[in-house]
Order: sequence, then C-alpha cells, then structure tokens
Amino acid sequence: MEEILKIENLTYVYSPGTPFEKKAVDDVSLTVHKGEFLAVIGHTGSGKSTLIQHLNALLKPTSGRVLLHGRDLWESKEVTRDARFRVGLVFQYPEHQLFEETVEADVSFGPKNMGLPPEEIHRRVVESLAACGMGEDMLKKSPFDLSGGQKRRVAMAGVLAMEPEVLVLDEPAAGLDPRGREEIFQFLSQYHKQHGTTILFVTHSMEDAARLASRIVVMKDSRVFLDGTPQTIFSKAQQLLEAGLDVPQITRVFLRLKEKGLDIDTGVYTVEQAKEVLLRYKREGKPC
Repeated sequence: MEEILKIENLTYVYSPGTPFEKKAVDDVSLTVHKGEFLAVIGHTGSGKSTLIQHLNALLKPTSGRVLLHGRDLWESKEVTRDARFRVGLVFQYPEHQLFEETVEADVSFGPKNMGLPPEEIHRRVVESLAACGMGEDMLKKSPFDLSGGQKRRVAMAGVLAMEPEVLVLDEPAAGLDPRGREEIFQFLSQYHKQHGTTILFVTHSMEDAARLASRIVVMKDSRVFLDGTPQTIFSKAQQLLEAGLDVPQITRVFLRLKEKGLDIDTGVYTVEQAKEVLLRYKREGKPC
C-alpha cells in the first residue's frame, strides 16, 4: 500500500524544564497508508490526542518527525502551511470553533485561506455541506441557530471544504446521543467509500473502532501498545483487559464462553461475526 503519513520516533513533552513537565507521546513510530480507515484508541492521557495534533503540524515534535509524502512537516514554512490544508483535523466538539455569522462564511473560511477563486470556494462549500447531509438552504443561516448535531456537521464541512487527503477526527461522536452518533459514523463510512480519503479517528470506544476501522492502533502510557487489524487486536482481548483497556461487549461474551469450557474463537468483535461463529460451531460441533 502507498504510504501517505509516516511518524518516526515521535516524542512530545509538555512544559519541558518545569515542575509540570510531562511526556505525552514517547518514541512513537507509525505508518499510515493511503485509503486506510484507522482508529487510534486508548485511555484518557494515553497520548492519542497529542499524537494526532502532530499530523498537520499543530504541534512540533520535541524529537522525531512526521512525514507527509516523504517530506518533514517542519522542513519549511511552505511545507508546514501546505500540510495544514492536506491533513484536515476535526477537533473534539468542533462546533465550539464556529465563529462566523453564517454557515457559508464558516465553511468557506479554510478555502479562502487557501487563496482559491470565489467560484471554486462556492463549489466546495456546497459540496461539503451536501456530503454532510445539508442543503444550500443552510448557507445563510447562523450556525448558532442550529441544533448540536447540525453544528457538528457544519464544523466538519468546513474541514472537508479544503478537500484534505487525510481526514483526522478527535472523538467525532463525543457528547452526541445514540442517533447523533449513528449519523456521524454512517457519514464517515459513506464518505470513505465514496472518496477513498484516508481517515484516522481517535476514540475511547472499542465498539466504534471495531465496526468502522480497517486497522486499530492501541495506545497505552504514551506509547503504541498494539497495532493491527481488528481481528488481530481482538484476538488479544485478554491482553487488552489485563492492561486495563476495554473490549467490545460481544468479545467479553465469547471470553466468558471460553472460560465456561466452550472451545470457541474469542477474536469476535461484532454481532454479525458472533452469529456466524455460533452457527458454524453448532453445525460442525468443533472449534471455529
């Protein structure tokens, strides 16, 4: 697979040389490939949010480097600026960053900073809103008159309007009710299928990671603890639990079945998989 982002021995220290010094990311190396749908998961304080803020040069590494298409993000001011458009970062609670008088002005902020002509800016604004399930009737509305879910989609549209190669999201469903969560994740799944954009999202939910991601990176104590496909990660469910990390509820059920003496695969992480495994087990009467 084609490499798009590469993190090499990245370390980041907050407040160095003070009593508040803290190593938030410790010697992390990762490669992100074009078209991947990658989840970064871990406890609060594990370093996942600090890590992703390096991917579009919001934070400068204390040591190590981040490469976009083989170029160090801090190689020059031009490369740094370009990276901030090519890697779009959606913060947790992005609706808190809305500030313009109209939806159109807010969504067009990024494209305007890119120096694009008005016609291209308008096209991007309309298309990014449409991608987020919103029509042109929203353009002249105040973002502050919208519902919480609508505000979040407008904020996401503002990042999509820059047409980034990589879309990075920090807890994209944080604070939403179940319906809002489902809408956000359906949107991300559809957007990935339609555009092939590389998507990386931070979450604390193993269920969300299991049903969306093609690859999961688990962080613990500021380092990468596990890295692999969902099947690989959840085949190590007991290791995750012993490290104080969570696993999907359905995986817990299969671990319990194993403890009860059922010779069955415990690397199950979706209800659909569970159904297939149990039916096969019943039919064949042997390990699945």
